[in-house]
Amino acid sequence: MSHRRKVQAARAIALVVGLAFLELGPRLGWVDRLTLVPLSEVLRSLHAQLVQGKLTEHLGASAVTVVTAFGLAVLTGVPAGLLLWRLPKVRALLEPYLASYYAVPVFALYPLLISLLGMGYLPIVAIAWGWSVVAVVVNTAVGFTQVRPVYRKLAVTLRLTPWQTFRHILFPAAAPYVFNGIKLAVTYSVIGVIASEFILAPRGLGWLISYHYNNFSLREMYAALALVLVLATGIYTAVGRAERAVRRRAG
Repeated sequence: MSHRRKVQAARAIALVVGLAFLELGPRLGWVDRLTLVPLSEVLRSLHAQLVQGKLTEHLGASAVTVVTAFGLAVLTGVPAGLLLWRLPKVRALLEPYLASYYAVPVFALYPLLISLLGMGYLPIVAIAWGWSVVAVVVNTAVGFTQVRPVYRKLAVTLRLTPWQTFRHILFPAAAPYVFNGIKLAVTYSVIGVIASEFILAPRGLGWLISYHYNNFSLREMYAALALVLVLATGIYTAVGRAERAVRRRAG
């Protein structure tokens, strides 16, 4: 069995074990049912709410906000990372601040953002963008900095133009780092949006989770959490496909 197949098999086994625990844990008393609801009951609740249209508005609101924040993080983070790569002195100056950036949660700035942007959509986007953009900036800068000098010599030997060098040499070599940063931005965008919706939004999956938690509606709460997982997985999968397409074209 190849290494790839072993990894896929291990993932499948871990998924089956995890799903079995979510179903059997509460039923067999391993976990208090006031803490965890059996998976089958959560799925029934999710299906019923989807059929009744109760989740459409909240899912749409969160999806639009996540995609907006994530898109802004990529559109601003990649150019900023390229700029830091081209300006090593600036990169050296900012490196300690970028390294410690996530030690201070951006969410702590929400009172200031509310004062500047008001309640609603904009401060949520700003928080999620602030949480995710630095991952893109840092990974982009590191990726292009780590390109081996022999690749640059190859470009000179082949007499490539600057654009050809970037497209066929530099970007393919740096792409794994760049897309790692973009994938991290997916996670941070989802976290930023859902956490912000707990207190800043009148609708959205984060607001819905908070509402059901405060009303002890555990089935509905876990159903909303399942939708968050679906949303994050969908965006992450789309980014993975985009990565493969871009790298094929760049190569």
